[in-house]
Amino acid sequence: MRYKKIYLLFLISVVFTGCTRYTYYGAIRAEDSVGEMKQHLIYWTRTERLLWFDECSGTIRLLTEGSLETIPFDETEKGIIFRYIPTHKGVTHPVGIGEACGEILDVKEIKELTEGALRLKIYCTYDSTDFTVGTLSDHAYLKAKDTIYVFDIIRKKSSEFEDGVPKRPE
Repeated sequence: MRYKKIYLLFLISVVFTGCTRYTYYGAIRAEDSVGEMKQHLIYWTRTERLLWFDECSGTIRLLTEGSLETIPFDETEKGIIFRYIPTHKGVTHPVGIGEACGEILDVKEIKELTEGALRLKIYCTYDSTDFTVGTLSDHAYLKAKDTIYVFDIIRKKSSEFEDGVPKRPE
């Protein structure tokens, strides 16, 4: 009986402490929606457990150097997309592509993403400087274009970053 209790305590401690949080991230230098060359950072986190299922937390985030915008990519039945938000002033949404303003190609769920190449497409553009707060550059993100952006994704323990995530490009 005593050995069963010790074994049970060991098993419980492994299940609850046997996990590591990783941050997956990549950056490219490309034109933003205003037409300026900027650094663009994409990242997400994943908790990997020793004896249980892995989980990804939150969304995939795309940050642009000098911009106040954080572009979230979420899972949908159609895949991982950045949704068109009608209240964003100056954003032009192309007709015929549904709700997506951008999408991550080749995977349907965040848990399928790994290190290596991440392929991303952006559809929505800015066509106005009519903002109530800040300037057009304050709200810029990766420029919409016909070709695909490719980020080289790296995996690091989240503890290697302040606050567990990469720093916003400045």
